[in-house]
Amino acid sequence: MTEFTMGQGAPEPPGPGEASVDKNRAILNYIMNSLRATKPWTRLLSILGFIGTGLTILMGLGVMVGGRFIPIPPEAPPLILIYVGIFYILVSVLYLIPSIWLSRYSSAIDSFLKRGDSVQLGNAIAYQKSFWKFMGILVLVCIVIAILGILAGILIPAFLAFRG
Repeated sequence: MTEFTMGQGAPEPPGPGEASVDKNRAILNYIMNSLRATKPWTRLLSILGFIGTGLTILMGLGVMVGGRFIPIPPEAPPLILIYVGIFYILVSVLYLIPSIWLSRYSSAIDSFLKRGDSVQLGNAIAYQKSFWKFMGILVLVCIVIAILGILAGILIPAFLAFRG
């Protein structure tokens, strides 16, 4: 019996009664090989996301604490650096959430590959769904913010020119 892998043909025709068992085994082997190849990359991206979260939090804290060393125009609000620091810390959540989903996905893949537990395969797919759902919503929010920013960049100067 041969295993089905990407780039090769289907398994040799089985004997009578073995067709569905061999086909299911070939599909499962293909899924397992694909997950095995995916796991290191999702683990790497989750680790990089955790590192990015930590660095963003440190940057926010650095702006808040070290703000007295940053030259600020006198007309700036007195707490501007505190607000900027808080903004950085809030933005770090945007790195943290998908990193958690990717880490859970990688762990569930690992459990599935070690134990062959179909519940872990289901968990992995659910974590992946949550990751992509979050990323899709985040991209849509970013597009809306970009459009609003472009409109503000066009309309505010036009309004100020019209008033003056």
